[in-house]
Amino acid sequence: MKNLKLLTAAGILVIALIVFISGYFLGRKNLSGNNLGGNSRQESSASVQTTENGAKQEEEQKPQTKIITDEFTIDLPAGWKQTPAAIGALAMGINASEDVIDPAARRINFKSYYAVSFDTLQGKTLGEYLQTVKDELRLVASNPLFSNEGEITINGRSARAIEAEVFQQGTDFKVLIIAVAGEKEDVWVITFNTTKSGWKENKEIFSTIANSFILKK
Repeated sequence: MKNLKLLTAAGILVIALIVFISGYFLGRKNLSGNNLGGNSRQESSASVQTTENGAKQEEEQKPQTKIITDEFTIDLPAGWKQTPAAIGALAMGINASEDVIDPAARRINFKSYYAVSFDTLQGKTLGEYLQTVKDELRLVASNPLFSNEGEITINGRSARAIEAEVFQQGTDFKVLIIAVAGEKEDVWVITFNTTKSGWKENKEIFSTIANSFILKK
């Protein structure tokens, strides 16, 4: 396998979950929506206000509706929770309330998820960047199938999306990768994954989440 330092952020993220998918989800049975740490925060499992004397008071608990970092915000639909991110990701949301039908996916406690990562284009176009991702996935996945690649717009920013089908752990997974242009060479990658049998149910949810992505800079 290539040195991970040479891989794209999207490639690292998808490859990591392809290779370690069972261990990742079996290790996260308690989907409590814990804060990722660092610069990421929730809005909010418990909304917090600061009084003039610096004391913090908790308001009545409200469902978390967004992942908020210093760089971006992105929605968490009803039933979704923020969870500690996989390798290569800055933030990750998972459909904790999902009733997965696929027996093999159920055995590894898989839930549909999305993850946000950051990378630089290094002179590539968005199309060339995703071509690199495809080349990387072909190195570790058994005959991934790519489809529906095209240009889109996310909150006024140029973006490019591609779908992929990947077989792993006895399950057919369907992946959606969206690369969003940032400033200059910056690229922000939103990766969605579900089972192939759950794609029809999740496709519109993924689209809604993607369109909620807002860069602060």
